[in-house]
Amino acid sequence: MTQVSTGSEPEPKPLVTVIIPTFNRARFLERSVRSVLDQSYRNIECLVLDGGSKDGSVEILARLAAEDSRLKYISEPDKGEVFATNRGLDMAKGEIVAFQASDDRYMPEAVATSVQFLLDHPTCIGVSGDSLFVDEHGNDLGRGMITYRGRMAKSTLKKVLILRFAMSPLNHQAFFGWRERLLKHGKFNPEFSLTTDLEFYLRLLAAGEEIGCIPRVQIQSTQHPEMGGQKHFAKAQAQRMHIYKIHGLTSVDQFLRISVGRIASYFANPYRTPLFSGLNREIKQWLSRS
Repeated sequence: MTQVSTGSEPEPKPLVTVIIPTFNRARFLERSVRSVLDQSYRNIECLVLDGGSKDGSVEILARLAAEDSRLKYISEPDKGEVFATNRGLDMAKGEIVAFQASDDRYMPEAVATSVQFLLDHPTCIGVSGDSLFVDEHGNDLGRGMITYRGRMAKSTLKKVLILRFAMSPLNHQAFFGWRERLLKHGKFNPEFSLTTDLEFYLRLLAAGEEIGCIPRVQIQSTQHPEMGGQKHFAKAQAQRMHIYKIHGLTSVDQFLRISVGRIASYFANPYRTPLFSGLNREIKQWLSRS
């Protein structure tokens, strides 16, 4: 007997590929990978690109892959995080891709909420959300970072950069996007080794794409001394200034960014540090970089 569709079958859920570049991050790696595989959204491919770690990372990955076939990994020397991420984009089978750091972890429902947003907002090439900062042991540091509240598009690009005083207007590790649409604009640029996410997302906006925002904590971001942006702050800052110049920020725009934009960013952030504690932390960071 021929089966007749009732039209009530659920729509197939798109495959999501989460790309995790890593190198010698064994102490964080398992909790990062498990935060992907333990999501309620099950149609996931987790790709870990290891740069030839010698700290036990490979043994962790082998054990986790034996437990869950959705995890795939390779381990061999590479040219760094940007190259590993781009290789992951080549390998990914998912319609949607995401980029996780091996020292960060997703919050519950991060994947499900991101996929639903993209399905509900077809004009958006991608979406991001908020992050909370934790220390090396996973303890809450009482502060975090938000993704820009509002429309991120070509018409608002300069406004986003001025009013969003941060290393990036959105959280890279909370980003999910349509893979084929992303690849039309190229991959991550290795010339911006420490600010490749900022360059990439501004390139998308400048090309006419739109990125959405989920005002929800999607990741826990681990703060530790080995973070690239912290170890090489001066180089990262020089790269950011070059990117701002590419996108037409004048000296007046830069002044507005570090004055009005900084104040606006502070009060718009519900996860902000108390004012005097934050000033004290920034002074200590500035002195350590001097």
